[in-house]
Amino acid sequence: MVLGRKTSAGENVTTEKHQNNPLSRKINKILETRLENDKDTVDALKELSTFFTDNTLRSRRNLRGEIEKRSVGISEEFVCALRDVTEAVDDIYTEVSSMNEMCVDMKQRLQATKSETRHLIHQTTSLQNQSNKLRMQEDVAEAFVRTFQLTPEEVAIIKGSTRESPITQEFFTVLEKTMKIRNNTKYLLQSGHQKTALEVMEQMNVCREAGLERLYRWCQGQCRASDPSPLVTDALAALQERPVLFNLVVEEWVVVRRGWLVRGFLDALTMGGPGGAPRPIELQAHDPQRYVGDMLAWVHQALPSEREAAQALFDKCSNIDPGEQTRNTVAGISESVCRPLRTRIEQMIVTDQRREGGKKPVLLYKISNLLRFYHNTIKQVTDGGLLVATLDELHQLSYKMFISALQSQVSQVSERLEPPGEVLAPTPGVARTLSLLTEVTTAATIADDARHDYKQIVSCVVDPLVNAINESASGLGAIESAVYLLNCFHQLHSTLSLLHTTGEKLEMIQGQIDAQLDTLAEEQINAVCHSLGVASMYPIINNPPTPLSQHPTCHPIAVQAFMTKLDGFLAAPDHLLLPHTRLLLSPAFRRTLQQRTAQALASVYSQLYALVHDPVHAYTDPATLLPRHPSTVDSLLT
Repeated sequence: MVLGRKTSAGENVTTEKHQNNPLSRKINKILETRLENDKDTVDALKELSTFFTDNTLRSRRNLRGEIEKRSVGISEEFVCALRDVTEAVDDIYTEVSSMNEMCVDMKQRLQATKSETRHLIHQTTSLQNQSNKLRMQEDVAEAFVRTFQLTPEEVAIIKGSTRESPITQEFFTVLEKTMKIRNNTKYLLQSGHQKTALEVMEQMNVCREAGLERLYRWCQGQCRASDPSPLVTDALAALQERPVLFNLVVEEWVVVRRGWLVRGFLDALTMGGPGGAPRPIELQAHDPQRYVGDMLAWVHQALPSEREAAQALFDKCSNIDPGEQTRNTVAGISESVCRPLRTRIEQMIVTDQRREGGKKPVLLYKISNLLRFYHNTIKQVTDGGLLVATLDELHQLSYKMFISALQSQVSQVSERLEPPGEVLAPTPGVARTLSLLTEVTTAATIADDARHDYKQIVSCVVDPLVNAINESASGLGAIESAVYLLNCFHQLHSTLSLLHTTGEKLEMIQGQIDAQLDTLAEEQINAVCHSLGVASMYPIINNPPTPLSQHPTCHPIAVQAFMTKLDGFLAAPDHLLLPHTRLLLSPAFRRTLQQRTAQALASVYSQLYALVHDPVHAYTDPATLLPRHPSTVDSLLT
């Protein structure tokens, strides 16, 4: 055991010695080193492999010498290369030194030259600055001229080389430029160049005034031309800033167009159209309605072309209302035809007194409606003016003449109304008057607002006619008068019912009809009651004594006689009706009379039946006296 311990201790001592040996440590380090991770060692081994090819003992012994020999060779090569570099650097140094000497010499010479030319350089710089300033001023001046001045060519365009120089589109371009220049002068005023701004404004005003004056003269000539230039529209738009010149041009246009319109109207009256088609309007003077209608139609057809020309004239005007100015211009142009139109139409209305009586009121009313229609139509084109006023005056005149002629004609017919005939039918005078009324109201269809005249027209015809009918029936008996009046009023009511806005007159006529029907029905009922013998019973029935059977008028024998006659009436009711009722023209009137008579008899029979069957009045065997029930009698009568 002791020996074993000693051995272990000895081994430990030996191990510690080996670890402290430097060579051992290096060997151990080399052994522990991993060559693949040491880049320098790998590179050295790669280099070694280039010349150490034979791994022999001799080679290994001479390896150190080989390495040192290679190191010497590399050093010699480096020295040779460094010698070449040193020589090159020496050459560069020599050249740089030479260059430096030359630069120093040039610098000295440049400084000498600069000191000698300093004044010249300063003067050149000053001149160059002045040149740049002048160039900039030139650009500003050119821009100023372009902005605030007209070129000589533009001045020639706006002023015109001669008085007869034509106006072209370039003129309006230059005129618009003067306006822009004048508006741009405010920027000069704001920038403090008041004098320049005023001078420019004065120049532009002079050029613009000259241009507007020339434009005004040109427009005057174009207004007289048969085919004016399309540039007249631009010219009037430009003349708006001079209202006096603008109004003078418009007045010239109106005067010229007015002359053309009246000449065209007179040619249409006397000469007709080109080649004789259409024929002259004067050839229709024998037919007043067509004559007046052709004249008004010509004027109506001529005004739209004038309106189109005026609309084109004021199309580009912005300071006015083009629509209102167009209407005023057309109204002024249309004044030229007022006098010849008024003269001829008044002649047709006032002096034409030889037309046959039945036609004259109708003719006058047709002419009045023509004037009313064209007055409303032309008023939409001109919106007033002398022509519209003339047409309105002529319409009023023709309407007054129509009313006067209508009243005169109706008065003549009413004064000479024929007496009623045996058939009690309306007389021919009544038929003629109603035919006149129908013809007049039929003529009113040409004008939309002519129906407003119905009330006055119907009053002019119906009131005198009704009075004349009542007067002519005054000499007849009550029954004949009622039948005659019913026939006349029926025809009058039938005629008025075909018209419009005649409600008041229809109510008045219906009231007359109802009154005459009441009269005739009363006479009819009285006659039937007398024929049946119940007329004397009726007062007693309304206030019966007790007992009624003791009264002589209502004695059972009288009641039985009444029942016998009633049976005969029920079998043939027409035999007891008034003969004159058969002359009624309206079946409705006859039915009304029959119904009222039947109602009256049914009422009397019902009262009498109740009294006879009442025990108070002591009738014996009432079922024999009045066997029929009132409802049965009522159904038989109706």
